[in-house]
Amino acid sequence: MKNTKVIYLFLCVFILNISCSKVQIESKKEYRKVRYLKIENTKLVDERAYSGYAIPSLEMELSFRSNGTIIEKNVKVGQKVTEGDLLMKLDNIQAQLSYEQSLSALNSAKSEMYTAKSEYKRGKILYEKGNYSLSKYESVKNKYENANSQLSSAVRKLAIDKEKIKNGYIYAPKNGIIAALNANLNEMVSTGEAVIVLNAGQEINVMVGVSEKIINQIKVGTSAQLNFKSNNEIIQGNVIEVSPIMEADKGTFPVKINLSSHQKKVYPGMVADVFFEFSANTNQSQLLLPISAIGEDQDGNFVYVIRPTRNNYGTVYKKQITIGGLKDQGIVITDGISEGQLVVTAGLHTLLPGQTVKL
Repeated sequence: MKNTKVIYLFLCVFILNISCSKVQIESKKEYRKVRYLKIENTKLVDERAYSGYAIPSLEMELSFRSNGTIIEKNVKVGQKVTEGDLLMKLDNIQAQLSYEQSLSALNSAKSEMYTAKSEYKRGKILYEKGNYSLSKYESVKNKYENANSQLSSAVRKLAIDKEKIKNGYIYAPKNGIIAALNANLNEMVSTGEAVIVLNAGQEINVMVGVSEKIINQIKVGTSAQLNFKSNNEIIQGNVIEVSPIMEADKGTFPVKINLSSHQKKVYPGMVADVFFEFSANTNQSQLLLPISAIGEDQDGNFVYVIRPTRNNYGTVYKKQITIGGLKDQGIVITDGISEGQLVVTAGLHTLLPGQTVKL
């Protein structure tokens, strides 16, 4: 009897140890953690990306208004200049010679005009007293009028030649920075040839060419996001100019965008990715999922939906879905799931229906 009690006690202790071990094993079991998202109705957005480049808000090409050889250059690329500074000068020998000849001609015309005027006044007095014939009076009168006309012509000629001398000088029209020099000392340049590029604007703009498919959706004031590759920073901007004429060689319409901020971090010539967002051609919101959340089996497309069970845990089950189409924001789901459900977004091939997962 005593031995029976000992055996019975031993069996109870053994069974209790096994039960405790099972509890410990169960408590130590780790569940797979999954990534997921909560399904929400999303307003569809059509995003378009283009490549653009930064330009100054005011870029001026400066040139001489006459031909000649450059004999003076007072600037270099990157130099700051002040309005009125002399930047370049031509030899201007021919214009200077012409001016001197015109000045001499003007002095001669003045002398002739004064002489003719004196003779005209004297002849008029004598004619009025009857001591001068009509023919002589008409002669001195015509001589005076011609001299006066010659003087006016000489004055105009001198002004023109003086202006020609000015055409051999380039002065800074505004404060700015020299962006480019296209000619050097002792080089021969032609009238209108751009020899200096001056960045005179205080702001930076971005030029981008957009396709004919969206040009009608872009207006002055349309917002854009710009990502400059040099610093990988997103900057906001707004459209300030839209050209109605296509650039034939590029097949795009030029659009100018003004940067809202970060002007000091952007320099002319920097390349940027320009993004425009437009509302899709529908007023309805739709359910969207990333492609990583969608699997495919013999029955079609499916997702794993999570049914929460307790704190930070849930059970997954497979749900067949119907796909509507691909958008920039994801894949449109037309049937099979509803707003508010939790859907696994990665690692579908490692899951099984009914599996417990950690959220």
